[in-house]
Amino acid sequence: MWRIGIDEAGRGPVIGPLVVGALRVSEADLAKMHEVGITDSKLLSPEKRVELDAWIRQQGWDFELHVSNPAEIDRAMMATNLNDHEVSLFAALARKLRVEGEGILQLDACDSDASRFGNNVASRIDWPWHGWTMDSRHAADLHCLAVAGASILAKVERDRIIRELGESLGIDIGSGYPSDPKTVSALPALLEGDTPHDCLRWKWKTVSDAWHAQYSTKVPQRPPGPQSAQRTLF
Repeated sequence: MWRIGIDEAGRGPVIGPLVVGALRVSEADLAKMHEVGITDSKLLSPEKRVELDAWIRQQGWDFELHVSNPAEIDRAMMATNLNDHEVSLFAALARKLRVEGEGILQLDACDSDASRFGNNVASRIDWPWHGWTMDSRHAADLHCLAVAGASILAKVERDRIIRELGESLGIDIGSGYPSDPKTVSALPALLEGDTPHDCLRWKWKTVSDAWHAQYSTKVPQRPPGPQSAQRTLF
């Protein structure tokens, strides 16, 4: 029997991507996942997450990662909302990992209504799958090992991207979350010029407020480009 676990990292930051991870393991693999300490990535130190990320990758299990950059997130929020965007990403990775046989598709629900989130994902993946059931719940990364493994993969990937972004910019951008003083301190440098930096989520109020505080007379608008098409703060 199979488990496919799906989770995300980086839903709330103002800097950097949202990363969705999906991991498929057999029921027989769950015991060794428990033995090595697989759990909700938020409960692990950065060093332990990196160690377990490497361990997961060494097992030969199938997994998928999708990196949704800030432009993609902003476009999605202009069209619908963040929940709908995550439904689309979860559904896309579920389709990629689908296999014949029996299993449970386990989702860490991003909606306040976990059942609604599961139903929305189901509507985009030709559900029901023969022999499969779905478990969409809050805190699935704490209760479902496949989801916990997916959360580790997603979190380590996002942390790597944020670290490399900070190195390329030559500034300490912190975690990218608006509650992080380092992130807040980095915003002025990322708002210099005619448009905010591409690493910023322009639809986030933290970014728009900072822009208006720094350039009260400017209306930021990104010129057309291959990744971002067009994004505005309004």
